[in-house]
Amino acid sequence: MRHNDDDLEEAAARRRHKRLQTCRALIEERRLIEKSLGTHLCTNPNWDMLLHLYQAELEGFAVYQSALCTVANIPHSSAHRWTANLAGRRILTRRPDPRDKRRITVRLAPPIKDALDQVMDGAYAAAATFVHRCAIDSDGI
Repeated sequence: MRHNDDDLEEAAARRRHKRLQTCRALIEERRLIEKSLGTHLCTNPNWDMLLHLYQAELEGFAVYQSALCTVANIPHSSAHRWTANLAGRRILTRRPDPRDKRRITVRLAPPIKDALDQVMDGAYAAAATFVHRCAIDSDGI
């Protein structure tokens, strides 16, 4: 029975790795867009924050509300409003840091994390299909 558990753990680790790599690629895509087109042309602070929170969750790191303003290229006051709005919509949760009550820890709500798992799985599959097509017929893409 232990062998089966090991297989399941390995499969879960592979899925988590693919999801993390896909999330990192999407974050890099956002940076490339900002660098090429500017930070104001294609702004989407909600998406930037969700990607950052998702990456942090997969890597096992806490995210503080103050860090989200940097990620989303918005002022601290805006980050506070945006996270309050997202928390009100049950997209994320906010909790005071137990070690420093001045800081707020922000996490994805479980249903949103699950939805982002599906997004990352779909994006990974789409990218794999694209790469496969390129390998077969580079002139046809």
